[in-house]
Amino acid sequence: MTKADEDAIRDIELRFNEAWGRHDADGMVESLTHDAQFVTVNGAWTTNRADYLDLMQRLHGADGPFRLSTRETPEMHLRFLAPDIAMMHSRFHIHGDIDESVRVGIGTRVVHKIGGRWRTVAVQNTDVRAGRRH
Repeated sequence: MTKADEDAIRDIELRFNEAWGRHDADGMVESLTHDAQFVTVNGAWTTNRADYLDLMQRLHGADGPFRLSTRETPEMHLRFLAPDIAMMHSRFHIHGDIDESVRVGIGTRVVHKIGGRWRTVAVQNTDVRAGRRH
């Protein structure tokens, strides 16, 4: 649980955002384990890397709602649960979504250090809606 571990985990999120901006589905799944589970803000639940790759290819494809979007993560909070397991909560913004000009969400990412490399095993994203009580 070193500064290098923290940086490597935060870098997963930053690389995801970069791949998102390139609409590179392969880049978006690069940190996922083969059996990683991912729940999107709209409730799509994928239970493996291949299914998430397919979803991202469709969402970022020529007719997909994210085809022109970018993503940024201005806030990340990291917590180690064990030396090789951590979770990160993050606030993210998506700009240029076809359905919404700006989308704000909060994500939870669970990572596991496998073979010396941090890998994503689960993600849950939630939309933050304007006007809702917190």
